[in-house]
Amino acid sequence: MKLCEYFSRIFPSTKAEMYYPSRKNNGIFVSFCFHSAGSNYFHPKAGKMTSADVPLERKLYDGSRTMSQELKDSFKSFNEDGLNKYFEKIIDKEKYDDVMLANGIPLGEERNPQALRKALVAQFRAFIDSDAEEADDIVAMMYQQYLEEPEPEVQTFHRISSLYPDDTVYMKPEHKRSYSGYMYEKLEVIWKFSNLGKQTWRGRKLYLSNHGDIRPRAESNYVEIPDTPPNTGVQVSVIIDLRPFEGDTVCKWIMIDSEGNDCFPGSRMFDIEINVKFKRKSKE
Repeated sequence: MKLCEYFSRIFPSTKAEMYYPSRKNNGIFVSFCFHSAGSNYFHPKAGKMTSADVPLERKLYDGSRTMSQELKDSFKSFNEDGLNKYFEKIIDKEKYDDVMLANGIPLGEERNPQALRKALVAQFRAFIDSDAEEADDIVAMMYQQYLEEPEPEVQTFHRISSLYPDDTVYMKPEHKRSYSGYMYEKLEVIWKFSNLGKQTWRGRKLYLSNHGDIRPRAESNYVEIPDTPPNTGVQVSVIIDLRPFEGDTVCKWIMIDSEGNDCFPGSRMFDIEINVKFKRKSKE
């Protein structure tokens, strides 16, 4: 498989809104693929980008340039997780079937987006490891292999890294992580969790850590958590204004103490995913 074919199987199924403030552009897509996977050759800039910013990346996409040794050497280490997360963000959830078909994977009853992303990552790694400019087409084979691997056990009981000793959160089964609504609407987001540690929570808050980078707006970037002794449940909420922007957003909430320290560094258990849709007016 040629590198240009690899990219052409994925790019059409990416979400245009995720390129904002730029327009959907295959060169930008290629640049972020390399950057997310650990290459230091391309340096996609913050803010708006145009085709003029990504001339070599566009040539890689159209096939007029190939995977040279110089490009391969730009990977001091390969960041599988980084590329996987980029694919998770950029590929339209409604178009995974299109990516599967483009890679020769039949649409059976079982569809596993994570296995597909891992297979795409493995294929990109194959280009770097290949002695030639091309690589064997392994996406379908790797997808099947990842399907057969046992899924990691999903836990709602989080023994994760904590700032304070014996501090533990339990996200209740009825806790809702994903929401959807229409542009201009306001929705209530609710967290349901328990303190299963040995620390009494005092002065704690949920903080929207990426509020400056997302389009939905919370009525407050801080949500007060009442004093919560061990083995006690709590429920807090906030109103989110969806605003006139369509697409998927991850609101990254963290629990902080009275001094603003992250109580559970690296955790994403309080994150909320929001899908905002455009509501078309009905014809009279």
